[in-house]
Amino acid sequence: MNKKTIIIVGIVVGLFLVGGGVFAYSNNQNEKKEQEKMAMEKKAESEAMMKKDEAAAMEKEKMAKEGDAMTKEDAMSKQGSYVTLADYNKDPSKYADSKKVYFFHASWCPICQGIDKEINADMSKIPAGVTMIKTDFDNSTDLRQKYGVTTQYTFVQVDNNGNETAQWSATSLAKAIDGIKS
Repeated sequence: MNKKTIIIVGIVVGLFLVGGGVFAYSNNQNEKKEQEKMAMEKKAESEAMMKKDEAAAMEKEKMAKEGDAMTKEDAMSKQGSYVTLADYNKDPSKYADSKKVYFFHASWCPICQGIDKEINADMSKIPAGVTMIKTDFDNSTDLRQKYGVTTQYTFVQVDNNGNETAQWSATSLAKAIDGIKS
């Protein structure tokens, strides 16, 4: 081989190597750009999913709160009421659609105090459609005489005309509720 051929072969090999290096470098750069692009797309997708999940969680929380509000409203409509005799006497017609039960209560009576505490601790224990009327045993002698009540913690159920339909004594709220007639 002559010198000229060797130089030409060397140049061709050199060009081939340089060209291959440029090609490899260029290919590597394109691959990096593609990976960066994919990473950015993945990040954008991830952020979009997080926002979507956040929105879904907020919607779920909102619905739960609305559900709680509805549950509380339902509970309120499904429980009876507990009123004083004075409040009842202001507008008895307000309670026309409920079963009315006088609870002859004395402030000095431990059983009466216990029942009163039970009611005030959880008004939902009074069944729907029942109005319990807290009646002072000592000061309501006219009602005591009308219904023949001789002891505190006596319960008297009456109709809309004030006629007695049932009478019983109870030492707990559960027993008082058990005495209510349908």
